Amino acid sequence: MLMRIAPFAMLLLCACYVTTPVPSAPAPVPGTKLHVELTDAGSASLAQYLGPNVNYVDGRLLGQSDTAMSLSVSGLTFRSGEEQYWKGEDVSLPHSAIATIQQKKVSWWRSGLLAGGIIAGLTSIGLVAGTTSGGPKTGGTHGTQ
Repeated sequence: MLMRIAPFAMLLLCACYVTTPVPSAPAPVPGTKLHVELTDAGSASLAQYLGPNVNYVDGRLLGQSDTAMSLSVSGLTFRSGEEQYWKGEDVSLPHSAIATIQQKKVSWWRSGLLAGGIIAGLTSIGLVAGTTSGGPKTGGTHGTQ
């Protein structure tokens, strides 16, 4: 039973995302997934909250004012390329610390291609395993006399 459910569970977890520039009007609504690039000065000023040398902050928009935006942070990317995952901690980012803002959206096209590839791969493995395992034996005389 688990083997029948596993491919569908994997499909739910394999969504691919794309980032697109956020238009200035209308402003993004709370709950929008954002990918925020920090300025060098912004990274330095937020080091006490985020850690040193943060390049990107990913999270859901909680709200914004004239001076800052508040995110529920899901992850950071450092200038070294290292990634760090967070559990939704709230962080306020001053607008002066932000270089660019992009919105993260599910790419249904890419996700569909990935899901199709996973299904094709699992099907191929199942077909190969089924033909090489010998399958069930029929016509035997076990238990009869």
